[in-house]
Amino acid sequence: MNSAAPVVNDGSKPSNQRGKFAAFFLGVLLLVVGFWCKPILTLGFDPQSERCLPDLHLALLVHEDPQTVHDGDLIFWKPSGALAGFKEQFILKEVAGVPGDHVTIRDGKVQINGKTVVQGFPLARFYHRSANDFNRDETIPAGEFFMVGVHPLSNDSRYWGYLDAHQISGFAYKLF
Repeated sequence: MNSAAPVVNDGSKPSNQRGKFAAFFLGVLLLVVGFWCKPILTLGFDPQSERCLPDLHLALLVHEDPQTVHDGDLIFWKPSGALAGFKEQFILKEVAGVPGDHVTIRDGKVQINGKTVVQGFPLARFYHRSANDFNRDETIPAGEFFMVGVHPLSNDSRYWGYLDAHQISGFAYKLF
């Protein structure tokens, strides 16, 4: 004869099952929020042997709308227009000119406020134009930026013009 008391099912789930359900629900919720929300930070890595910014191998990309942009800032954006054919998720270049700066392109030199920032037009043939077709002498308009890479083969503003502030995805910071 067994004297153990009978087990009564009171309808409640064991706490272990509730914990598993809560963890599952939280995981699904985090995944949904993660897909809907724009990431704040990502890493940018350039695997190319010839980089437009040769001393930049890995960068921290901070996704934010810039309030103020200065010469020398590293900016990234999604490729479009003349750069739409690039397979990279983002294009990263250095700001060489801001609104109000004076740009002169003549004799193969790009000068901003009298300072040479890049020279030559080795990619002009890919645009089916001569180097002289890119000549200009103008002031950078409001809401536009002149972007450059330091490599001679950089596809930058000397070819495709200014970057509109609305296209900017955020700032980049060199890690190494």
